[in-house]
Amino acid sequence: MKNVTLTLKCEGEMDCPKEIVMWNYYDHEHLVGTHYKYYNQARVLAEKDSWALVYRKMKMPLLPFHCSGIALQLMENNVMKTFHKDSIGFLLEMEVHFKDLPNNRSHMTVIYNINTHPFFKVFQSMFQKLFQGWFHATWVEDAPMRLRRWKVHNLGFKDFYGIDYINKKLPKPGKIEVKKYEFNPPIKSFSAINTKDGLERPFDESVELGYRD
Repeated sequence: MKNVTLTLKCEGEMDCPKEIVMWNYYDHEHLVGTHYKYYNQARVLAEKDSWALVYRKMKMPLLPFHCSGIALQLMENNVMKTFHKDSIGFLLEMEVHFKDLPNNRSHMTVIYNINTHPFFKVFQSMFQKLFQGWFHATWVEDAPMRLRRWKVHNLGFKDFYGIDYINKKLPKPGKIEVKKYEFNPPIKSFSAINTKDGLERPFDESVELGYRD
C-alpha cells in the first residue's frame, strides 16, 4: 500500500529580521532552558557551517511519555530543513521558510510532514492538533528571546563581548551605528552541549527565564 503524508502548515510574524529567528533555531542550548517544559536533554553530535546533527530528549504536548531522537538541521537559502527521527520510529520532516517584511519585521512559514503507513491517516487531526500546540507553545516562549536579541543588537551588543560603552562604563552615545544583523552558523557555545554528556534540563519546575526588559 502506498504511504500517506500527515501534514500541517503554521505561520507567524516577528518584530525582528528573519536572521534573528534563524539564530534562534540554531541556538541549541536554549532547548533545555527556554523550552525546559518539553526538552530534557540536548547534545550537538556534529556541526559545520549551516548543518547540525543534534540529539534531543523531549516530552511532546498531549502525550504522556518522553521520547528521544536525532535531528539533522540545515539551511538552503531562506529555508531551514530538519529531519527528525524519533525513538518511536517516525521521521518528521520540517521546513521553515523565512521572509523579510518591511520595517525590520519577518514572516515564517513552518511545514510539518510525516510520511507513514496508510493506517495512520486516521490520526491526521490528532497530528495537526499535536503540532499546532507544539508550534504555538514554543513560538510564545521564543518570542521574548528573539525580540531581546534584536533590541540589544541595536545597542551594539556582540556575542561574548557585550556592549562596548556599558563594558567601559561610559555614557550612552547619542548615535549608535547599527550594522545589519548577520546570521553565521554554527552558533558558538562554551557550554557542555557539544560534549558526550550533552546539556541537561537544569530544573523540572521554574518561572520563565530572563529575556525581559
